[in-house]
Amino acid sequence: MNITDVIKKRKSTRTFSQSALNPDDRKNLESFITGNCTGLQNENINFKIIEKKNSNNQMKLDYGMIQGHNTYILGASKSSCESRVNYGYLMEKIVLKATEMDISTCWIGIFDKAYFNDFHIENGFEIPGIVIVGYSEERQTLLDKFVRFSVSASKRNSWDKLFFNYSGKTALDPVTVNQYYDSLEMVRIAPSSGNTQPWRVFFDETVNEFHFFKKSIIKKYEFGGLHDIDLGIALSHFELTSIQNGLSGTWFKHDTGNVRSDDELQYIMSWKCG
Repeated sequence: MNITDVIKKRKSTRTFSQSALNPDDRKNLESFITGNCTGLQNENINFKIIEKKNSNNQMKLDYGMIQGHNTYILGASKSSCESRVNYGYLMEKIVLKATEMDISTCWIGIFDKAYFNDFHIENGFEIPGIVIVGYSEERQTLLDKFVRFSVSASKRNSWDKLFFNYSGKTALDPVTVNQYYDSLEMVRIAPSSGNTQPWRVFFDETVNEFHFFKKSIIKKYEFGGLHDIDLGIALSHFELTSIQNGLSGTWFKHDTGNVRSDDELQYIMSWKCG
């Protein structure tokens, strides 16, 4: 399936059927996860599918608005911005693979960490977020519709709020980056904590590079590291779409101080166009 179709198809499911993944789906998804453990700056993160069979001890999520869940994907990142970005980058690829397989998903950033006490975490590491996987109810419930409406899940900021020229810090004209239009559009519609879209992207035409920055939108999301995950999701969408469209490139990080913007933004990473 075309990656842009998969990205557009993906949505956060909030009512699951309580059925476990069928053996073939689980095997195929686990195979993908095994081959998708090395990410940005060659950091490895090992993700696992964990099934909680005791439905009587179901974790309460979003005040009970997410229902029927019992299967989760999670891993451990270092307790750092860079590692959480990589976590989001790798996990989103798993989410999109699941979507392609018609497996429903939901990103969760705020949850009871004690619920996964059986998942060993080394000192200095954390579980920055989890993804519920499973099968949605056939019909979209009124609860699903209400929650999507309340968080404005279908609304996104326009280009002029997210993408800029690096030299003049003016809004980026899509014509300037014609080949990368789809890549940036898939960043624009990417999921994020509270639908906050904390990414800001600057195109430096002189060196043919895209610089990704993080803007803190909501303090609790920034403090919890969720905006870092959001940036990883954005990087994943940008890369996958670019590669599909035959646009080669590489992720790298400039030395501190070499890439500047206003004080509200934190530099994350750059894409060097091939």
